Amino acid sequence: MNDQIHQQAGNHGVQVGTARDVFIGTPTPSRPGSAPPLPSLIIGREDALRDLKTRLASVQILTIIQGWPGVGKTTIAAALAHDPDLDAAFPDGVLWASLSPTPSLFNELATWGRALGTEDLLRARTLEEASAQLAALLRNKRMLLIVDDVWEPEHAMPFKVGGRGCAMLVTTRLNSVANDLAPTPNDIYRLPILTDDKALELLQTLAPTVVAQYPNPSLELVRELEGLPLALQVAGHMLNIEASFGFEVTDLLAELREGARLLEAKAPADRVDLANETIPTVTVLLQKSTERLNEQMRECFAYLGVFAPKPATFDLEDMQAVWEVEDPKPIVRELVARGLLEPIGSDLFQMHALLVMHAKSLFPPEE
Repeated sequence: MNDQIHQQAGNHGVQVGTARDVFIGTPTPSRPGSAPPLPSLIIGREDALRDLKTRLASVQILTIIQGWPGVGKTTIAAALAHDPDLDAAFPDGVLWASLSPTPSLFNELATWGRALGTEDLLRARTLEEASAQLAALLRNKRMLLIVDDVWEPEHAMPFKVGGRGCAMLVTTRLNSVANDLAPTPNDIYRLPILTDDKALELLQTLAPTVVAQYPNPSLELVRELEGLPLALQVAGHMLNIEASFGFEVTDLLAELREGARLLEAKAPADRVDLANETIPTVTVLLQKSTERLNEQMRECFAYLGVFAPKPATFDLEDMQAVWEVEDPKPIVRELVARGLLEPIGSDLFQMHALLVMHAKSLFPPEE
């Protein structure tokens, strides 16, 4: 990989703005402010989708989805953004913003302005002025406004600009953020983990032969992973591949339990770093998923984390350029097979925020 990119990445993502310019030539999605593509696999979320559709279709002004990292908040929000019934309820469309711990709020507001046909927000002198201009544009619109991955209550405030015909959907992993933003407790929708039955169904979809052969250990595995859809997808892909090498569910279970025990022994004060964002067993699972990659694959995965935009979407041309390979497809196929990348369209792929965090942790520290 070229020296320029190595130099930019050496600060562990400090120069993410520069790296993103190198890596992502045309950020996706292509239309400003549009939602990610429709998720390819949603299992066990029928009740959640129905309840949230009812809230939004009745134009409840604010709905906040709160839940653990990896529980599927962004997936649910993306599914709602593409729902035909909500398309009818909000004929002027959907505006989507993906935030982060340190978002560029002005740029996100300007993106919404461009989606509404104006560049005027770029000339606003303050964030408050840009927000007020956006409110004027939306006054007579019927739109669904989605702000994904909010880390601070004040980050969401500039996006509360919809008129009477608009509804706003916010997702956050943080209970404190949900409570601070919600006018009443009823405005918060707590997205639960999957039930054992639905979690097992998801695992079986991804690794049918393994689950059929080892039903009881498979049930133990979904319980160890606490019904988190992201973890189940990674585990399912891993089991599907490793079954051909003679590895069993019990092997993976033993590795996860021992790894979680060691992790908790090293970090008894709740969860730190990647483990701060999820349960110890899932942390170990993500580590195991990349330990099984060869050195080149692991390095390529790490670069995706360092140079990931928000949301983390990549196309083949981008990956070919940053990896400096003639054909990126073999690497992409392996990462998809391992559940570390998800195909979301023609030559387009995405990575979950937890996987982005894990990928960044694999990048060698600056010497």
